[in-house]
Amino acid sequence: MNGDSVTIGQLAREAGINLETARYYERRGLLPKLPRTSSGYRLFPMEAAQRLRFIKRAKDLGFSLAEIQELLVPLL
Repeated sequence: MNGDSVTIGQLAREAGINLETARYYERRGLLPKLPRTSSGYRLFPMEAAQRLRFIKRAKDLGFSLAEIQELLVPLL
Protein backbone atom coordinates (compact mmCIF):
# COMPACT_ATOMS: atom_id res chain seq x y z
CA MET A 1 0.00 0.00 0.00
CA ASN A 2 1.50 3.33 -0.91
CA GLY A 3 1.27 6.43 1.30
CA ASP A 4 -1.20 8.21 -0.95
CA SER A 5 -3.77 5.40 -0.99
CA VAL A 6 -5.85 4.13 1.90
CA THR A 7 -8.42 1.42 2.55
CA ILE A 8 -12.05 2.33 3.02
CA GLY A 9 -11.68 1.79 6.77
CA GLN A 10 -8.82 4.26 6.98
CA LEU A 11 -10.77 6.63 4.77
CA ALA A 12 -13.82 6.43 7.05
CA ARG A 13 -11.71 7.13 10.15
CA GLU A 14 -10.05 10.10 8.44
CA ALA A 15 -13.46 11.51 7.46
CA GLY A 16 -15.00 10.87 10.88
CA ILE A 17 -17.74 8.53 9.67
CA ASN A 18 -18.69 4.92 10.29
CA LEU A 19 -17.14 2.27 8.04
CA GLU A 20 -20.55 0.92 7.02
CA THR A 21 -21.62 4.44 6.10
CA ALA A 22 -18.57 4.78 3.83
CA ARG A 23 -19.38 1.42 2.23
CA TYR A 24 -22.99 2.54 1.71
CA TYR A 25 -21.84 5.75 0.04
CA GLU A 26 -19.59 3.67 -2.20
CA ARG A 27 -22.53 1.44 -3.21
CA ARG A 28 -24.66 4.54 -3.89
CA GLY A 29 -22.00 5.87 -6.26
CA LEU A 30 -20.85 8.77 -4.12
CA LEU A 31 -17.31 7.37 -4.18
CA PRO A 32 -15.60 6.14 -7.32
CA LYS A 33 -15.77 2.43 -8.16
CA LEU A 34 -12.22 1.18 -7.81
CA PRO A 35 -10.78 -2.22 -8.67
CA ARG A 36 -9.59 -4.48 -5.88
CA THR A 37 -5.92 -5.19 -5.30
CA SER A 38 -4.61 -8.74 -5.45
CA SER A 39 -5.17 -8.93 -1.69
CA GLY A 40 -8.83 -7.93 -2.10
CA TYR A 41 -8.67 -4.33 -0.90
CA ARG A 42 -9.84 -1.21 -2.69
CA LEU A 43 -7.33 1.60 -2.30
CA PHE A 44 -8.73 5.11 -2.36
CA PRO A 45 -6.81 8.33 -2.83
CA MET A 46 -6.64 10.43 0.36
CA GLU A 47 -8.63 13.10 -1.50
CA ALA A 48 -11.66 10.83 -1.13
CA ALA A 49 -11.70 11.74 2.59
CA GLN A 50 -12.49 15.32 1.56
CA ARG A 51 -15.42 14.01 -0.47
CA LEU A 52 -16.71 12.05 2.53
CA ARG A 53 -16.37 15.08 4.81
CA PHE A 54 -18.31 17.12 2.24
CA ILE A 55 -21.08 14.48 2.18
CA LYS A 56 -21.20 14.46 5.98
CA ARG A 57 -21.45 18.26 6.17
CA ALA A 58 -24.11 18.37 3.45
CA LYS A 59 -26.15 15.72 5.31
CA ASP A 60 -25.81 17.76 8.52
CA LEU A 61 -27.17 20.77 6.62
CA GLY A 62 -30.23 18.80 5.54
CA PHE A 63 -29.35 17.77 1.99
CA SER A 64 -30.59 14.35 0.90
CA LEU A 65 -28.20 11.80 -0.56
CA ALA A 66 -29.93 12.21 -3.92
CA GLU A 67 -29.24 15.96 -3.84
CA ILE A 68 -25.63 15.39 -2.78
CA GLN A 69 -25.19 12.83 -5.53
CA GLU A 70 -26.42 15.34 -8.11
CA LEU A 71 -23.69 17.70 -6.95
CA LEU A 72 -20.92 15.10 -6.85
CA VAL A 73 -21.45 12.65 -9.68
CA PRO A 74 -20.21 15.02 -12.40
CA LEU A 75 -16.98 15.33 -10.38
CA LEU A 76 -16.14 11.59 -10.45
